Amino acid sequence: MQTKRFETDEIVDFYNETAWEYLVFWSTANLHYGFYDDESTTHREAMANSNRVYADTLEVDETDTVLDIGTGRGGFPTHVAAERGADVHGIDIDPLHVSEARANACERGVSESTEFSVGDYHDIPYPDDTFDAVSGIETVCHSERKERVLAEIRRVLAPGGRLMISDGFRSRTALTDPEAEKLRTVLDGWAVPDFAHISEFREALEELGFADVTFDDHYEQIIPSSRRQWVLSLAVTPLLRIAAVLGLKSESSVEQGVTLYHQYEIIERGIAVHGDFTAELPE
Repeated sequence: MQTKRFETDEIVDFYNETAWEYLVFWSTANLHYGFYDDESTTHREAMANSNRVYADTLEVDETDTVLDIGTGRGGFPTHVAAERGADVHGIDIDPLHVSEARANACERGVSESTEFSVGDYHDIPYPDDTFDAVSGIETVCHSERKERVLAEIRRVLAPGGRLMISDGFRSRTALTDPEAEKLRTVLDGWAVPDFAHISEFREALEELGFADVTFDDHYEQIIPSSRRQWVLSLAVTPLLRIAAVLGLKSESSVEQGVTLYHQYEIIERGIAVHGDFTAELPE
């Protein structure tokens, strides 16, 4: 399957043109899948739980200085600042996201312990060895140069620093033509050139000197969230098509609706997986 390149402004346009859909149907400061379990059974509970799980995975506490790349509306970093007491920095290429993240930090009372700025994770605007931990949640997928992103993360991590990348990944290389077409629909709909293959991503981390590289598949936690998006697609996409014809919504909004349908199928069929990589730099 041929990789498609998305320029920075195309990715920003995607998020800006679908901001209404995220606001109305996701209704939280997070722009990622929710994590369901026995105690987190509603959408809002699952979204809050995802922040707790990610913070636990990254082992964040009040002694840490954390960087969140592709920070979006700041849901995870503001949680980490509020609940773990860490100092958190977030960068995003979308000025609108940065403004929303700052507003969310103010709402949660953590403006003093958070800093959000416009920045590109291919050229992270911080000195070497700055952070104790770096997170990237459903964002590195947008990069065509994922190895460059990982190299930049390694540069700004201090010795002993920790990394967590949660995203969509490929678990197998051979796809049938219908599977490849379905995956391409999802990738194009989310302005993603391609998902990294699990084995290649692991190898890239190890070549950069990361140790204790681990991948955790999130299928059980996120499949209810994925199914929820599938149901929303069935209900909303016809309305988005009508709104687009009337000039009230963009084609990106329609594509987002279609994508929400297919994302469930690629996860359910094992065409792609959602999970996180964790790793550490040696002291």
